[in-house]
Amino acid sequence: MDLSHITGIITMVLGLCLLITIHELGHWLVARLFGFQTPVFSIGFGSRKYSLVLGRFWETEFRLAPILAGGYVSIPELQDETDETGATGDKTGAPPKKIFPVWQRICVSAAGVVFNVISAAMMVWALLVFIGMPTMQVSSTSVKGLDTTSTYTYARDAGLQAGDRFVSVDGKTIVKPEDLVQALKARSGQSAQVVVERQGKQVSTQVTTSADGRIGIQIGVDGKVVHERVGPVQAIGQATSVTGNLIVGTVKGFGMMLHLVDRPPQISEQDMEVRGIVGIVQMGAGAVDTGVFDFVWFLVVISINLAVMNILPLPILDGGHIVFALLEKVRGKPLSPQTRGKLFQIFGMLLLGLFLLGFFNDVKHIVGG
Repeated sequence: MDLSHITGIITMVLGLCLLITIHELGHWLVARLFGFQTPVFSIGFGSRKYSLVLGRFWETEFRLAPILAGGYVSIPELQDETDETGATGDKTGAPPKKIFPVWQRICVSAAGVVFNVISAAMMVWALLVFIGMPTMQVSSTSVKGLDTTSTYTYARDAGLQAGDRFVSVDGKTIVKPEDLVQALKARSGQSAQVVVERQGKQVSTQVTTSADGRIGIQIGVDGKVVHERVGPVQAIGQATSVTGNLIVGTVKGFGMMLHLVDRPPQISEQDMEVRGIVGIVQMGAGAVDTGVFDFVWFLVVISINLAVMNILPLPILDGGHIVFALLEKVRGKPLSPQTRGKLFQIFGMLLLGLFLLGFFNDVKHIVGG
């Protein structure tokens, strides 16, 4: 393992710690503003005995715990899994101060997710303003490959070869793939005069097209990636739109994993595998190697994934706390501590199983190259 890869891993771990801190900072700030107790703010899980205590501020002890698989803010008034010895590994010594209104508890529970979404939008804004979104500046369109089946043999029959660069179709200049597609569709079911450049020379041939304008090729493009910056004000709208699209795409992705949403053919089963912290760090380290834009974009994607995952209505997640609060509003009384405790245990075990599955997949990918 070379130095650059080690640097990438360290950078990605720090990036994950930043995203976790942002998430927990949302819970902590809103909780403190409403007057909730927050005895512990921890990045990572584990007992205080094995944690690095960073100090105390605003009646909160800040820790860096050894298991960097998440974080938590202990809030006794939420009666969550960090009470007593749940995730902290030691007693917080902070019984609930009082019963806060349901809407305040919902705000505290949702704050981490909101902070992750806002931070993702801010990172997208920064990318747009300071680097620019990448776009492919196409210089030419070529034949990447020929249809190997007997469905469309028009290009092969006309003598076109892989690597041929399109110059024109019936006199219309071809630069971008859409130029080629439009020109061929205009001659659907007919013959078209196609000029290509091959080994520095122009070659002209007649190519018959199918009824839907196909000739049986895989299209390749030549060009370079350019970054187009956006003004700070214009970037606000674009960053909001991009973030919204990422949220929708992430929700669909979770739906595909659960087989609730149809998986497009271009997305493989392997793409839908659950990945763990090792895999995320490995992919993030690869993004670090390819440049600042890719690394920050990867953090944006992970931040949105954290937000969507945490808002799921499952006990032990933020969405579960929101459901508990809403049930209390409907029932007029909260669920019993025993019921909540059992639900936390059950879903805690399921979440642990999910982490182990992700770790298994990570190891499988590493061993398999």
